[in-house]
Amino acid sequence: MHAFVFDPLWEKLINQSHRDLLEQANVIVHISTQIAPLHECTSLYSGDEPRILALNPDYVNWALPSEVYQNIPNLTAVITESTSYGWIDLAAANSNKIPVVNIKNFSTQSVAEWAVMMMLNLARKTPLLIKANFPLNYGTDFETYQGFELKGKRVGIVGLGNIGQAIAERCHGLGMEVFYWSHSAKDVPYKRCELNDIFSLSDVIFPAMADSAETHHVITDAHINLIKKQAIFVSIVHKYYNHTMLLQKVREGNLFGYGFEAEKPNTFENFEGNVWAAPAYAWCTTESLVNSMNLFVQAITDAARGHYPNQVNTGF
Repeated sequence: MHAFVFDPLWEKLINQSHRDLLEQANVIVHISTQIAPLHECTSLYSGDEPRILALNPDYVNWALPSEVYQNIPNLTAVITESTSYGWIDLAAANSNKIPVVNIKNFSTQSVAEWAVMMMLNLARKTPLLIKANFPLNYGTDFETYQGFELKGKRVGIVGLGNIGQAIAERCHGLGMEVFYWSHSAKDVPYKRCELNDIFSLSDVIFPAMADSAETHHVITDAHINLIKKQAIFVSIVHKYYNHTMLLQKVREGNLFGYGFEAEKPNTFENFEGNVWAAPAYAWCTTESLVNSMNLFVQAITDAARGHYPNQVNTGF
């Protein structure tokens, strides 16, 4: 089996154990580490040997339209080195019965810690301090930069999957009261609440659902209007709720703080009020990168043997 791997990080993360696994699965690896359009890799589109397309989404700027891969001959699988797969146009894969496979839970702990880091900084108004270059006029500025303690506060988590549970564990460790909403009750030591209660009663709210068609209508504007004025809203994905509405609430003084992962060139200075808006580095730890390569190589070797345990397009 030929595996065409497009990954800028491959050479930095691959090790001998990975190479041994690929060799044992009889995988012939073709590596592209310099980011360029896929069509420039002529060998990918020539020959008739069975092949796997394995992608770090950064290589294709998080967009893989059907027309880019539908003419790859004898394509047996598409593998993404990410949990997210919404950036892949599945039309050609579905019509040609090509499995699309993702990797799961490689950065759960890192993302949860980043989310809690945002909460801690918003509770102490760190974004305002950064924008003001950390003023030292304690006598006159104590009200402007006065935060609040998190111990004893109520935290509501919307979606209690792997990341949601990791956030819950950390908040519980800080002495916070943890409540959650999900479609079904979980076997966890936290109380399940309805969404209206999560939004109206929580001091900190974490949406922790996956970004999918099913989640885009869970959090409504009506829910956002229930949030307390002194509450914090912290998110690692802002595609499935009204991001603009939350920014307005902070700007008008109707929300204590809002944290999210911003796209360039957005920085703290681009937003008014107590807004944490830093680039998407939640996943960026040594452990996450090692986990991602381990799972990526395992997915390639599984696919070479005709196994697709993490297949995301199962409708054929």
